[in-house]
Amino acid sequence: METITRKKIEQSCLQTIAGEMGLKSNDLNTEMNLRDDLDIVSLDAMNIIMALEDEFKIEADIETVLEMQKVSDIIDHLEIRINS
Repeated sequence: METITRKKIEQSCLQTIAGEMGLKSNDLNTEMNLRDDLDIVSLDAMNIIMALEDEFKIEADIETVLEMQKVSDIIDHLEIRINS
């Protein structure tokens, strides 16, 4: 199976978050806090994760994702799930 680069995962994650939250991906960065900076609530997080699962054909651990604090935490989690 082909390894997907962290950069590709990061770009997809930022685009998905931006799309779900009505923002521009250029306005986001990986160190943003999901709740404090982006006002992401549980329902938003579920929609974001489901979209990323569909894109990468994986199944994320929803409980783990809901505990995440920063965009980079989601990217880290996806990178492990995708490339393992």
